[in-house]
Amino acid sequence: MAKPRHYNFDKPEIEAELVEIKIQELIDILQNARLDAQRSVVYQQRISDAFQKSANLQGKIKPFQELDKENNLSREELLEGLEKLLNENPIDTEISRSYLRKQTLQKVIICLFSVVLVATGFAMIIMPAPVSFELFTVFYFNNNDGVTIMDLVSLLIILGGVFLFVINFNKK
Repeated sequence: MAKPRHYNFDKPEIEAELVEIKIQELIDILQNARLDAQRSVVYQQRISDAFQKSANLQGKIKPFQELDKENNLSREELLEGLEKLLNENPIDTEISRSYLRKQTLQKVIICLFSVVLVATGFAMIIMPAPVSFELFTVFYFNNNDGVTIMDLVSLLIILGGVFLFVINFNKK
């Protein structure tokens, strides 16, 4: 059996739309399939378990995220709040592992995107562009060479990539 895909999006409306599409596909398949009563009960239980697991996972992580957002607490208050949350909301390693995987994947994607931005910016500066693509020259070094608007846009792209890279690793 193929390993199930895990769709996790930060925007709930996109995730809800995707779930709606997949549920409609499942309904269409089940209407056309010939299932006996025992197999349909097994499938119904699996679907029910999946919905229950999804609701539990979001409910268990949310209080910890809210505690993390409170910046004006002292270390002692944070420690007391964390101790209280851990006593009230038991979290096993699988939940924390999936949360950390998601965070790591987001950081890796943003890091790769920032590296691509920096490389693209340098490539735009280094590679010669056609004369029709070179817009206005802002500053001339000599009669044949100078800083163009395209070079300035390339520098902005490089700075954007560096900014994303720094912000990505400066987050908590």
